[in-house]
Amino acid sequence: MNLGRKLIVSTNLFMDTIIQPVTTRAKRGPYRQHSDEFKRAAVARTQVDGASVSLVARELKINANQLFSWRKRFGDEALSGSTAPSQLMAVTVLNPPLAPAPAASVPSGVIVLSMGQAQLRLEGLVDVAKLTLLLARLLP
Repeated sequence: MNLGRKLIVSTNLFMDTIIQPVTTRAKRGPYRQHSDEFKRAAVARTQVDGASVSLVARELKINANQLFSWRKRFGDEALSGSTAPSQLMAVTVLNPPLAPAPAASVPSGVIVLSMGQAQLRLEGLVDVAKLTLLLARLLP
């Protein structure tokens, strides 16, 4: 990147001279325009097993974030192999099966709190209110 440099010199009767370099950036070139075919082909290359989006982007000389944006836009088309918009299908559910209620599970694990020579060991289901009261008494 070519940085132009200017030098600002400020003199004041009551203060020392201040010298600060000022940098300005070179103007950016025009944006590149890519066709939808190019975008779809780039997205299709990223959806091959073992493909890396960043490597494909580097090969195509585009930003990986741009390629991720195209994947959001064209990803479903590239996977299905068509460029036509997807359509919804009518579905009728007959006698839905009753799902069994999930069993209440007791969280497993152990909490060990060591303070000096004292040790508190909690196993299984812990009453939060009692634990809060206990910790409030133990901790300063």
